[in-house]
Amino acid sequence: MKVIIFLILANTMAFAQIEADNGQVVWMTVKEYEGNSESLLKLLKFSGKFSNLELLEDTIIGKFTNAPINFKGSASMYLMASNMMGSFIIQFKEGRYRITAKNLQLKSQTSVGVFDEGSVEAIEKYALNTNGEFRKRFKSKDLPILEDNLSQLFKLSQKDDW
Repeated sequence: MKVIIFLILANTMAFAQIEADNGQVVWMTVKEYEGNSESLLKLLKFSGKFSNLELLEDTIIGKFTNAPINFKGSASMYLMASNMMGSFIIQFKEGRYRITAKNLQLKSQTSVGVFDEGSVEAIEKYALNTNGEFRKRFKSKDLPILEDNLSQLFKLSQKDDW
């Protein structure tokens, strides 16, 4: 009975995860959605968070730049001093869509230590070891911060409060 309830809940909730895929850090999430690709494209445009938005059949592609990284408590210096950049693709299926964000980069917002203001580094430099696996500190401390920030970035309001 517990297994059936878990499966029902798992099928109705959105999930998000960051994984290392062939030496690249990739974030994916699946969300329920009753609208179509055109209406989601309008929400993405209206949010002002994204650029280079294109609709190709039932797929949306785009980029995000200078997305602030918010955190509570402590974070690694490269997260504290940077904003996020990257590209994404949104694919639709009936009643849901999947967002895949990749080419994640960090743009330094200040000159601190080894960071030069405006410098851009791929997240893999900090996230992955030489075997292409997550570094222990990144996995335990920084990965939850990035997951939360990417989830917040793609949280879109469907309400018009006028």
